This record gives sequence, C-alpha cells and structure tokens, in this order.
Amino acid sequence: MLAGYDTPEHVEQAVAYETASEEEKDYASVLARAPKHTFGQGECTYCGHCRPCPVNIDIAMVNKYYDLASMQPEVPATVRAHYLALDHRAHECIGCRACESRCPFGVKIAQRMERTAALFRE
Repeated sequence: MLAGYDTPEHVEQAVAYETASEEEKDYASVLARAPKHTFGQGECTYCGHCRPCPVNIDIAMVNKYYDLASMQPEVPATVRAHYLALDHRAHECIGCRACESRCPFGVKIAQRMERTAALFRE
C-alpha cells in the first residue's frame, strides 16, 4: 500500500521518476518559473540546488541552522551544537558565489554565510 495514491495512474506517475532523464528530474527550472507569491524570493528553501560547494559546505543545512537560530533572542544550545557538528561551516565560504547562480530562489548565499559566521561567532 502506498499512502497518498488513489489510482493506479498515480502510482505509475510516481514510479516514472525512476526512468526520467536528469533534465526531467531537475525541478529548479520549474521552481524558477513558479509565481513569485508561492515562495519568498531570496529565501532559502533548503532544496540543495546550490550544490556543489567548492569547499564542501552543506549550504542548505547552514542556512537551516541560521534560520532556526536567528528566530530566537539568542542561539539555542541545541542549534549551536548541531551547527558546530557540521563538517564545514559558514566561515569557510570563499565567496565565489557559484552557488548563487544555481539557486532558483535568488538567495544571496555568500551574504548569508557571512551573517551565519557572525551569528555563531566563528
């Protein structure tokens, strides 16, 4: 049983992903054409299209921890611990901005890396 599928056609559409081309699997172009009110332009959705980072920063996770931390009056210890456990963190960003050209949401990633490093005091 597959939850969320009502018909055999739904199942066939879902499994078609397995044989789809890389172009068909790349939803960045679809998101880029989506109406701007469906998401915040300049807001990270943690989709991972910014990858790969030349210094191996997991940009989506760094952004997620930044967002979680910046919503609080001070950085929660649990968020700080998870952030510090990352193999590569924001202060390692070299500012090449290659990630920004791949982001379908127009996130200013290099700026966010600077703000993240400052927030976590790296």
